[in-house]
Amino acid sequence: MNPLAFALLPSPQHVDPSHPEHPRRLEGLAEAAERAFGPSLLVVPAVSAPQEAILAVHPAAHLEFLRRACEQAPAIIDYAPTYVTATSLDDALHAAGATLATLEAVLDGRAAAGFAAVRPPGHHATADRAMGFCLLNNIAIAARRAQRAGIERVMIVDFDVHHGNGTQAVFDDDATVLYISTHQEGIYPGTGAITERGRGAGIGLTVNVPLPSGTGDAGFEAILEQVVAPLARRFRPGLLLVSAGFDAHWRDPLASLQLSTRGFRRLSGSLIEIAREVCDGRILFVLEGGYDPPALQEGILATLASCLGAPAPSDRFGPAPYPSPDIAPILRTVRGLHNL
Repeated sequence: MNPLAFALLPSPQHVDPSHPEHPRRLEGLAEAAERAFGPSLLVVPAVSAPQEAILAVHPAAHLEFLRRACEQAPAIIDYAPTYVTATSLDDALHAAGATLATLEAVLDGRAAAGFAAVRPPGHHATADRAMGFCLLNNIAIAARRAQRAGIERVMIVDFDVHHGNGTQAVFDDDATVLYISTHQEGIYPGTGAITERGRGAGIGLTVNVPLPSGTGDAGFEAILEQVVAPLARRFRPGLLLVSAGFDAHWRDPLASLQLSTRGFRRLSGSLIEIAREVCDGRILFVLEGGYDPPALQEGILATLASCLGAPAPSDRFGPAPYPSPDIAPILRTVRGLHNL
């Protein structure tokens, strides 16, 4: 079996010591992944993304804004707060580049699947605005690069606890990209209402599943079965991209959904099965949030294990501590809005 393409970019100089989006999120991941899966990993180098790939999503003016902000760093450029240091633009370009290199390994058949563990993250960045700890939209850049490589239709599943407003905005009127987001309702950035369904040619191709606090493993399994899989079968993408935010874990300090490590394993495994069914197994996971470093590492390792069909190395934290709410009414509404 082909190996798993794996990129790791901790960006240690993109750092605010008091901020949750910090290099410590990825401390020890390289060693843990090597111990668990070493021979099965195709380690992908992090290179700066080519300008044409960035400009397929972000205008030159946005890059110039980031360049000027970094010249004045350290600085806060968004109320989230989103910060920059002197190296942040270069780090963001390398995060996008590592994502693209991992994608290329999947598309050219060197790898069965891919995971880009990169920072800064990307799904809140709109075409012309950095926000929500994000400077460049890595997943959107990957989608456009895949289309340039001949993949006509791309499906994006975003399971970060926060709505990926930037990704939705980039593809809002695009008939070639299906965007599905599961997120906690009522938290940052305040977007992602169930009624937001895209516009113009993209109407019906934005699918938001806002969830109440406490939603856990069973809720996500129902979403996959009742919403994600049927949409994938109808859309028939050539590639599945996953904005993999592990801040939906019950230990995460920035939100209050209740996925467990085993829940992430089942979630990623189900997405891999969907990719095998509809797009010849082509799937790439790209790191977004996750702010409890031990739970984040466990979630990433569980996802790597799913990609490789291997046992997950550990589940130190166990199941969520509280009962999950019933999300059946939400799913009925989503299915009705999208004719499922």
